[in-house]
Amino acid sequence: MKHQLFISACLIACCFASSLVADDDLYFPFDHRQNTGNAARLSVMRAPQKYGYFQPMRFILPTDGIVTYYSGSPDNAVHTQAPSQVSMMVGHTYRVRISDMPEYPGVEIFPTIEVLDRLHPPEDRINEFPIPIELTREEIETVLQDRMVTKVIYLEQPDLATPFSHADRKLIEDLPVTANLLEAADYRGRAMAILRIGGRIPDPHAPTDEFFSHSPILMNHAAK
Repeated sequence: MKHQLFISACLIACCFASSLVADDDLYFPFDHRQNTGNAARLSVMRAPQKYGYFQPMRFILPTDGIVTYYSGSPDNAVHTQAPSQVSMMVGHTYRVRISDMPEYPGVEIFPTIEVLDRLHPPEDRINEFPIPIELTREEIETVLQDRMVTKVIYLEQPDLATPFSHADRKLIEDLPVTANLLEAADYRGRAMAILRIGGRIPDPHAPTDEFFSHSPILMNHAAK
């Protein structure tokens, strides 16, 4: 079981935000292109025992940077150095800010994360098994070209895992923009989270409460 907990992989679709169109054959019954938060809410409706569990999440950048977490407004911002680890509640959606990356001076991006499921490590080792939320250089550069990146992080099924060793224990697979990433993840294992990165930023001339997450977060699980 310990080996399974360490295995993670993700599926990515990159496209222009304006070209997103939902397929007729929806899965789950949603796919990743439905309204942000729908899949997370449905996941706890289907398995209510998961609700209320705070799953550790580890944010990883290409090198250095600041990961800022919010709870309802920019006044509640908490700044952490990447890599950064916190705990997020299953069934909720969060927005974070990524900034101060040495490769991208002055660039700020605001990804959203839907937490779909939890891992099941030993109770005394929960923080040793975070879900990895990794942003690569290619993904950041795609966003800077006014395109959107959607990534589904999933836990591989041992009998369907790729028959070779991943040096960093993560596999990234690109799929066409027409693919339903949640359905693809289900074929390969168990979907854990959806990461969406686009060009949306807070409007300085409008109230920002709706932009930032109101979902609960545990900062005492942060780790260097």
